Amino acid sequence: MKTQKRKEENLKKILIFLGVFLFFIIINLWQSGTLSEINKIFQNPKLQVFVIILFAILIEGFPFILIGSFISGLIEVFVSEEKFKKFFPENRFLSAFIGSFLGFLFPVCSCGEIPVTRRLIKKGVPPAGSISYLLATAIINPITLFSTYLAFSSIKMVFGRFLIAFICSVFVGILIAPKEKDEILKKYEKEEHENLKHIPKFQEIFTHALHDFLIMGKYLIIGATLASLFSTLISRDFFLMIGRNKIISILSMQILSILLSLCSYADAFVASSFTYMSSMSKIIFMISGPMMSISLMIVYFAVFKEKFVKKLLISVFLTLFVLGVVGSFIKGI
Repeated sequence: MKTQKRKEENLKKILIFLGVFLFFIIINLWQSGTLSEINKIFQNPKLQVFVIILFAILIEGFPFILIGSFISGLIEVFVSEEKFKKFFPENRFLSAFIGSFLGFLFPVCSCGEIPVTRRLIKKGVPPAGSISYLLATAIINPITLFSTYLAFSSIKMVFGRFLIAFICSVFVGILIAPKEKDEILKKYEKEEHENLKHIPKFQEIFTHALHDFLIMGKYLIIGATLASLFSTLISRDFFLMIGRNKIISILSMQILSILLSLCSYADAFVASSFTYMSSMSKIIFMISGPMMSISLMIVYFAVFKEKFVKKLLISVFLTLFVLGVVGSFIKGI
């Protein structure tokens, strides 16, 4: 907890320093009469692309983090730990199996899945089920699957995305699930809200939701900034150039989806634009991003313990790559 607090204090100091530094730069330009030169900076095409991508990610992400935080608040107030324990068996496989389909009950995109997952873990959902839900919910839900069909007009692509996401989420959930939830979650000060029991339930819901939203939101901004930098500086043509054979095309599309950090509700339309890439590489593109994009990684490290996140990211990346390669040769797609 002390380490987390120290990191947040250091981040605040860095932001304050940058703000003061920028202020003095503007004052200096104003005094020298060259303030108009700033306009030329903003006309730089790469800077404009960076700003567009950054705001696109934030505009996509914040509403869904808000939705996820609200669902998290509802779970905290209305669903008891005993109900979740009855619903989820202790068996790792069955728990992971159920968790992968929980997106039909709590359908959120990749931006909103973390506050809900965090609340599920705190409510006593077995780790395997929670991890499976974390990975699958952004993909295995009615909205994402329907948007995939609209983008490709192909049941085959919808089923392929569903199947590989399901296999990956269940396998990784079983593989890396620890015995205790304390091995997954970081602890935050004043997060139990013991003084909320006497207030109306609707107020308690919004208090929990606001708390989760503030935790997730600040890290989404950092993640979105990094994703925008990568998307601006690294050309998509680079990945397409090296993606000529099945294996390299899967790897290149997997990396590209991680860098772009697209919303799971809309990434199918981007994937469909890569007309000369294999179907399997497009499917891996539509799964990798919602499970481990750059913006998600930042929030993962903020909410979950570092050791757990490293296991999660390595397991997901390798599992999807292997599934993509095997699937492309078995099906010839």
